[in-house]
Amino acid sequence: MTSHSKLLASLMSITVLGSAACGGAQSQPAAPASPAAPAPPTETAAGPDSAAPPAAKPAQPAQPTTPGPNLTPDGVVFNYKPAGKPSKLFLAGNFNDWNPANDKYLLKDDDGDGMWSITVKLPPGTYQYKFVIDGQWTKDPSSPGDAPDGFGGRNGKFDVK
Repeated sequence: MTSHSKLLASLMSITVLGSAACGGAQSQPAAPASPAAPAPPTETAAGPDSAAPPAAKPAQPAQPTTPGPNLTPDGVVFNYKPAGKPSKLFLAGNFNDWNPANDKYLLKDDDGDGMWSITVKLPPGTYQYKFVIDGQWTKDPSSPGDAPDGFGGRNGKFDVK
């Protein structure tokens, strides 16, 4: 056996033993290497140190920032920029029985730019709504339509088709 063949056989033994020691796939004992044809490389299981590249995330379409209700494939995005900085801002309407404090309809200003938002899945229909800012019912000035609220004020109104 030439020194090159001995080195190749030693490396193959180390690869097989190393693979078995770290929980890799079991393999058959290595066949003696022939000087004419080198042995094919052995596959080993990926260990904890092998970092696979992170999976590419599909590009998310930007959420609309236009005030009022915005129809998107994800649902209706409601955006509202109040004059001050409320502690809580809810969305209430005929789609949630006009509940003024349902946490499922709590708007958020995650980026701190003053625009509060929420996305709500709604089936086709005509909807009326108001924002409830720290307990104060407020009509959305950017609503595409309005309707009487029954208390001398107006509700925002829009259609989902």
